[in-house]
Amino acid sequence: MNKPIVSVKDGKLQGAEVKSVLGPSFVAFYDIPFAAPPLGELRFKDPQPAEPWKGVKDVSQSANRVAIQIDELPPKEIVGSEDCLYLNVYTTSLSGCKPVMFWIHGGAYIVGTASSKIKKPDYLMTKDVVVVAANYRLGALGFLNLGHRAAPGNMAVKDLILALEWVKDNIASFGGDPCNVTIFGASAGGSLCHTLIVSPLARGLVHKAILQSGSLTCGWAENSSPEFSFRLAKVLGNDSIDPEEIVEFLRQLPAKDIIKAQSEVCSKEEEGRYMLTFGIACDKVAENPVLPYPIEQMLSKDCDIPVVIGSTSDEFIMFFRDTSEQTLKAFNYFLPTYVKALQVLGKKYDLDYETSLKIVKERYLCGKSSVTLDNIGSFTRFMSDVYFGLPARLIAEDRVQRGAKPTFFYSYNYVGNERTHTDVLVERQVRGASHVDELSYLFYIPVFKTDNPDPPAEGTKDRLMIERMIALWTNFARTGNPTPCDDKSIETIWKPATKDKLYCFKIDDKLECLPAEPNILNSKCTLSSSTR
Repeated sequence: MNKPIVSVKDGKLQGAEVKSVLGPSFVAFYDIPFAAPPLGELRFKDPQPAEPWKGVKDVSQSANRVAIQIDELPPKEIVGSEDCLYLNVYTTSLSGCKPVMFWIHGGAYIVGTASSKIKKPDYLMTKDVVVVAANYRLGALGFLNLGHRAAPGNMAVKDLILALEWVKDNIASFGGDPCNVTIFGASAGGSLCHTLIVSPLARGLVHKAILQSGSLTCGWAENSSPEFSFRLAKVLGNDSIDPEEIVEFLRQLPAKDIIKAQSEVCSKEEEGRYMLTFGIACDKVAENPVLPYPIEQMLSKDCDIPVVIGSTSDEFIMFFRDTSEQTLKAFNYFLPTYVKALQVLGKKYDLDYETSLKIVKERYLCGKSSVTLDNIGSFTRFMSDVYFGLPARLIAEDRVQRGAKPTFFYSYNYVGNERTHTDVLVERQVRGASHVDELSYLFYIPVFKTDNPDPPAEGTKDRLMIERMIALWTNFARTGNPTPCDDKSIETIWKPATKDKLYCFKIDDKLECLPAEPNILNSKCTLSSSTR
C-alpha cells in the first residue's frame, strides 16, 4: 500500500501512504485535476471537466496547488496560479463505504487554499472517514459580477459543484460513500456551504452540512452589486460600462495584475463597514444560475438535510487590531452602521433603530453611548453577534419552524494553548474564542506549529478538545447526529433544535447542551436580561 493505485473516470492515480502526526497511517492523493485549467478563454467562465489522461498519474506528492492570491502573511506576496482547480483525497483505506467529508476553505473569498501544506487532515484521519478538500477560484477570477451573462458571478461556487460531481462519480474508488457526503467549511467556507445547500445546481450532491462561522445571512457574505466589478476594471484602466467589453479586456491582462488591483476597489469607508469586494450573488442572468432568485428568497429553498451551524463566542477578536485612540474613534464613527446591521437582522421582528440602539447600549456598551476601553470586551461580543452569531441563529430558528431535518446549533467558547489563525494575524486584545479558532482542533496546521511541531500531548485539555471536535464532526458525517447513542466518548447529548426550544451546544472545557437565551432581535425580549 506504499504506492496505492486507484482508477477514476479520467484515468489511474497513484497515491501515497502517509503517517499521521497522531500515529496512524492514511492514504493520500494530492492535486487531482477535477476541472480543465480556467485559463485564456475559460477565464470567468463556468468550469469545464478535466481532460482524461493515459497511464498512471502520480499524485503521491503535494505540489501545493494554490489559487492565485496575495498571501495574507508577510511579506504579502502574490502566490499560487490561475491553474488551480485541483482537489485532495485522504482516506483510511481504499475499501468499505465510508462517510465523505468535503472541506471548503474560507478566506473572505480572496485568500485560502485546500493545500495539505496549509491544513493537514491528520486529526480527522483518526476516524474511519474519507476527507476531500478542493480549491476554487478566488477574487475576481471566481466572483466577477457585472450583472450580465458574460460575468454573472458565482463561478467559484460552480467550481465546488463540479468538484462535488467528481466526488459523486469517483469517491467509491477511495472507499467513500457517494450517497453520504457532508460539506463543512468556516467563515467564507461556511457561507459557500450554505450557498450549496440552497442552490438547485447542487441537489443530490450534498447530504449533510456543517456551517462554521459563516452563512448567507451574514452581512458580509453577499455582494450582489456589480459596482465593485466595474470599479475593478476602472482601476485597471477601463471605464467602459459594457460588460462584454470589460470581460474581454480583463481576459487579456495577467492574472497577477487583477489580483493586485482588487485591494484598491473598496474605499476605507466601505472597509470600515466590513464590506467585501467580492461575494455570493443572485446570478439569475447566468445561463445556468447558482441562485436564480434573490438570496432572501432562496434561504427557504434549501435542500432538506441535517445541518450543524454555529459560531465562536468572540469572533471579532481577529478583526480587532489594537486599542489605540484612532481605532476607538473609528469604531464610534461606524457605530450607527453596526446598529443598523443589527436592525436589518431583526426586520422580521419589526426591530426599529431606536430599539436596536438601546439594545446595543444596555447589553454591549455597559449603558454608555460610545465604545471605550472599559467596554471593549463587550463591544467585541456585539460585533461577533451581529456579523456571525445572530445570522447563524436565524438560520437555525427558520429551519426548525419550517420543519426541516435536524438542525444542531452550537457556540464554540474554548480558549486553549494551540496557536490559531488569529494569533498569526493580530495580537489579541481581549480573551475569548476568536474567529475560526476551532480549526486548530480539527486540522493539523503546520504554519501555526513552527515553535512546537508536536500535536498536544495525550491527557492535556487541548488534546481532549481535538478528540471532542473530531468525534462530534465525524459522528455527524456518519449518522447525521453529533452524539449518536453508539458513541460513548461524548457524554453530553447534543439535542437538535425544536419548534419549541432552540438548544445551544456549548463547546468549552465542559460540554453543555442548554436552551439558548432569548433572541435579542425580538423586541419583546427584556432588555435587561443576559445576552447569553
